[in-house]
Amino acid sequence: MITLTLLPLDDRPATRAIPQEVAAIAGVSVATPPVELRPHCRTAPDPEAVSEWFRTSRARTDAAVVSLDALGFGGLIGSRIGHEPVEDVLALWRPLTEPGGPVHAAIVVPRTPNSLDAMEEPEYWSQHGPNLHALSAQLASTEDELTAARDTVAPAVPDDVVTDWTGRRLRQHTLALAALSMAQRGTLDTLVVGVDDAALKSLSARAQTDLARWSQIAGTTDRVIVHPGADETGAVLVARAIGQHLGLSGPRVALACADADGLDRPAPYETGPVRLTVVRQLEAAGATVVEDVAEADIVLVVHPPFCPVCGASAGCAVDHASWAGAPKDTWDWDGAARTTAVVTELLAAGHRVALADVAQPNGADPALVGALAPAMSWADLDGYAAWNTAGNTLGTVAAQLVVAHLGRAAGSFDAQAHRLAIARRVVEDYGWMSVVRHKARLTLGSDPARHDDVSGAHPSAAAWEDELREILAASPGLQGLQVVPGSLSFPWARTFEIDLSIVDVTDGAGL
Repeated sequence: MITLTLLPLDDRPATRAIPQEVAAIAGVSVATPPVELRPHCRTAPDPEAVSEWFRTSRARTDAAVVSLDALGFGGLIGSRIGHEPVEDVLALWRPLTEPGGPVHAAIVVPRTPNSLDAMEEPEYWSQHGPNLHALSAQLASTEDELTAARDTVAPAVPDDVVTDWTGRRLRQHTLALAALSMAQRGTLDTLVVGVDDAALKSLSARAQTDLARWSQIAGTTDRVIVHPGADETGAVLVARAIGQHLGLSGPRVALACADADGLDRPAPYETGPVRLTVVRQLEAAGATVVEDVAEADIVLVVHPPFCPVCGASAGCAVDHASWAGAPKDTWDWDGAARTTAVVTELLAAGHRVALADVAQPNGADPALVGALAPAMSWADLDGYAAWNTAGNTLGTVAAQLVVAHLGRAAGSFDAQAHRLAIARRVVEDYGWMSVVRHKARLTLGSDPARHDDVSGAHPSAAAWEDELREILAASPGLQGLQVVPGSLSFPWARTFEIDLSIVDVTDGAGL
C-alpha cells in the first residue's frame, strides 16, 4: 500500500480531510500530524515540533505533500499574522533538503480581503480592511508609489499599519521565490503557488504574474503551477503524488459547459477566466486537457458563474452574490436545466463525468441540485464539488477525478470511499452552505459582514443536523449513507465550515 505524508495548510476539514478522502478513493493511506501539532484558527503549534514531525514522517512514507505555510508558520493564519522573519521560516524548511521521497509542495500568495473581519487577519483589519483592499487595487492598477497611492484611496490608514501590511506581503513574496528556487534545484518535485481570494486588480494578481514569469525564466513550468486557489492544493497534490508514485499517466480530460461563453467568465475572488483556472488545476493534479470529448477518459462539466442578485452571467465579484438566502425567483433555473442536460447526455452516451459547480462561491446552486436529482445518480459522477471559491471547487473535482482514474487503472479503486467523498460534498456544499447555514445564521442573529460564533452544543444544532440527514437521504445514488447523530461540529466555532461523520449503515464504513 502507498503511504503519503501530508502536512496540511491547517486543521479545517477542507484542508485536512478532503486530501485524505481523495487518497482513499485510490486506496492510498495518508499520515497527518497528531492533534497537538495542528493549528487551531489563530493558535499555531510549536513550529520546531511540526518541522521535526515532517522530517520523521517523510522518512517513513513514499512521498510527501506539504504546505510550506504550515511548515514555516504552523498554518495559513500563522502566515498572515505571525512576525517570523524570512530566515527563521527557511530554517524550518530544512527537512525538505534532506534525503527522502518526492516532495510536492504548496505556498499561498496572501489575500487582502475587502472586509472589517479580523478573524483570519492581523487585528488592524477590523478597522482598516476595506482601505487596505482599496490600496492593493490602486497599487496594482497604477504606477503610483506608496505615498501617492495612500493619498488617493487610504489616507486614514496609519503609517505603522501600512508598513506592517507591505512588509508581510514582501516577506511572503520572498518565500514564494525561495520555494520556486527549490523547485528549480529539484528539491521540490512539484510546487503549486496558490493565489488566495484575489481580485482582478490587486497586488495578489500582480504577484501571480510575477511568479509565473519567474517560473518561465527559471525553466520550471513543467513542475511549478501558479494559479488561483489555496485550500484545495493539498487534495490536488495528493492526486499528483499518487499518479507519480504509481508511474501512471493521469486521465485525459475534456471540458464541457452548457454556455458558450461560460468558461471565459471570471468568477468572484479569481484573477482570470474560469477556463484558465480549471486547466491549471487539472494539470496540477496530473491530468491532461484535451479538446475532443471522444479522446477523453473523463469529461469535466463546469456549471459557470452567475450572480443570483445581479443576474450577471459574466460573473459578479460583489460580496452579496450567494445562493444562501437568495429568493428562488433569482435562481438561474434555465442555466441549471442547461447544465443538467449536458451532464445527463454525457452519462447516457457512456462517458465518465465529473461536475464542478462554480456558479457562485460558498455553496452549490440549489436550482442545479434540484434539476439533477430526478435525472441521475450522484454516485455516477467521478467527482463533484461546489464549495468556497472557484479554485477550491475546481481543484477538488480535479483531484477526485484523477484518483478515480488512477485507482481503476491500478486496481485499487475504492467505490465506497468514492461514494462517501461525493456524499460529503453534497451534504456540506449544498445541504449546509446553500440551505441550512442561512437558517443557522438567522437563528444566531449573525452580522452578514462578519464571521459568527457557534458551537456544536448550540440548542439548534440537532435540528440543523436533522435537516442535513434528510437532504442526504433524499439524494439519488447515496441511499444507505447516513449522517451520524451528534457528529455535527464547527471546527473554528463559526458557521462557515462544518465537520460531521457519514457512515454506510449497511456495512459500517464511513468518514
